[in-house]
Amino acid sequence: MKTMLVLLAMAMAAVTAQVSTTTVAPVTAACNETLSNLNSAVVAATQSNTKCKINNPTVFCTIEACNNIHKMGKIAVESGCGKQKLSDIKYTFPKMCDADDKCTKLVTQFTALFQSCAEDPKKLGTSASCQPCRTLNETAFRTSLMTVCGYEVAAFDYVLKDESLVNSFAQCDSLKTDKTQDSRATAASETGGNSTLFVVIGIAVAVLIILGAVIYKLKLKNDIAKRNFDYINNDTLQAQDFGNNDNKYTGPEVGRIANDIRFDEELAQFRIPQNEIQNVSLLVKGGYGVVFHATFGKDDVAMKQLLPSKSKDIDAIQDFMNEIRLCARLEHPKIVKFIGISWSTLHDLAVLSEFMPRGDVGAVLKKESKKNETHRVLQWHRTSNSPTTKVQIAADVADALVYLHSFQPTIIHRDLKSKNVLLSDSWEAKLSDFGISRVTSLEETMTSNIGTVAWIAPEVLSGGRYTEKADIYSFGVLLSELDTCESPYSNMMNKSKDASFSNARIALMVSEGTLKPDFTNRMPDQLLHLALECLAYNEADRPTAMSLSYKIHTIAKNL
Repeated sequence: MKTMLVLLAMAMAAVTAQVSTTTVAPVTAACNETLSNLNSAVVAATQSNTKCKINNPTVFCTIEACNNIHKMGKIAVESGCGKQKLSDIKYTFPKMCDADDKCTKLVTQFTALFQSCAEDPKKLGTSASCQPCRTLNETAFRTSLMTVCGYEVAAFDYVLKDESLVNSFAQCDSLKTDKTQDSRATAASETGGNSTLFVVIGIAVAVLIILGAVIYKLKLKNDIAKRNFDYINNDTLQAQDFGNNDNKYTGPEVGRIANDIRFDEELAQFRIPQNEIQNVSLLVKGGYGVVFHATFGKDDVAMKQLLPSKSKDIDAIQDFMNEIRLCARLEHPKIVKFIGISWSTLHDLAVLSEFMPRGDVGAVLKKESKKNETHRVLQWHRTSNSPTTKVQIAADVADALVYLHSFQPTIIHRDLKSKNVLLSDSWEAKLSDFGISRVTSLEETMTSNIGTVAWIAPEVLSGGRYTEKADIYSFGVLLSELDTCESPYSNMMNKSKDASFSNARIALMVSEGTLKPDFTNRMPDQLLHLALECLAYNEADRPTAMSLSYKIHTIAKNL
């Protein structure tokens, strides 16, 4: 009886352990820098279109960008920093590039086992076909990675969480291995202790039946939620590990997504079960993503996903994950609030944020432009029927820039325009869309992934280095939008039948300092002067976000 109670207690403890929350030690400043260097090495390889895949360690170690990833990963592991964020080092083998080829051979074996185990689970119908999965799961194999390659064995759990392996493990676990059959035959032939064995088996079966019923119920509930949640399509991103394709993957994620947020311990607290997202309806569809209106609990939320065509593009997925990671860091009353993330597979990854019922300022200005000036709701000066003023909207955005630019290193929005400023029910303006925002560096130069031409600063258009002052220039263009209720340079665009030619012409003229946005004579002089300061050709002549915020709040009080 005591044996049965002990076994039952152990079974319950195992179940409890599965659902308990793990406390993760905070990342120290020094380790944060170390892990940031690792991430930067991965990003650098990605941006240089370098394919860094460890299926061939010898080649990996001879490529400079890939070797830099290896070096940064090695530092993270050997310093102990990797333990604070195991998902970042799960494919880091510190001794892989050493002269001794023992680790090289073991990593090659590891990738081969991974590939074999990641096969279609339906093909894993025999004990022999499941052997690669079992080898990966063996403690002895993990230990060899640790002793031969200096691997941080605690990170291996994140390898086993790879979605291309999970189903294979489940399929193989359901098979009766020869070893199991032999042990049962031996047990059946033994004459002593049969009754105790039967009792133990009976308890184990009972526990498994109960667990099976619970798991089935949860799976059924999740399947229903998934069917309701997958609004776009049912295409999935195929497993593309270890260099089996020509996609531009990089980094220690072995051909998958670098720093996959689904395995980020810090973001785990923000995951929202899909069945808790209700009343979903389409809001807007863009070139890269689609946004839905939904409810989460009692709150209205906006839910953003990649388009189906982009959900198979690794670069697009990586950018989307970077956007989510950045949004999760930001918390300010003038920035759209991050609510959480949700997914069932990689392709239906979604980010949830607060819902802004008044829409974007650009759409409001477009409606205003069709009205007689005397009937417009938005004015620079407050009127009896105006819910807010143009200067208040500008002040809200300026406050958001103060917050972004206060980070060290500074965060540049890079796509500041009226379309990316949203209005709450009370007409409070908040900055949104951080899809192409990034942390600055001393070597920051223009890339193809920047905001729309009309809002871009001259130094960015000319391909030179730029700082957060590029956002200040865009703010000056935003003031022009608020003043005219028109898109910048729309008069020039309308005169040309070739839109691409107009964009090219605008970009050239702005980069040379010969073109600036228009303003009307209705704009208060103080605001016009401030707008021209923001639009200064030399970035050093533009105000800082802090100075801008102070000036515009002062002007607002006097209007």
